[in-house]
Amino acid sequence: MITRFTCPKCTQKTGVPIIYGFPSKRLLRKEKQKEVALGGCVVMVDDPDRKCLECRHRWSHQPDT
Repeated sequence: MITRFTCPKCTQKTGVPIIYGFPSKRLLRKEKQKEVALGGCVVMVDDPDRKCLECRHRWSHQPDT
């Protein structure tokens, strides 16, 4: 099952998780199938964890408090 998130910028439900680190072949297939977005090998503390495939906006999930 593919998880999609609603983009806060364009309001389309085309957001996918951003995965950081060196990608495996399986992860490259998932990116090609538009199930995830690759964020690169360098990970910073405040990097976004979601990306909209429609408008390319990147954002961080804000957990409910």
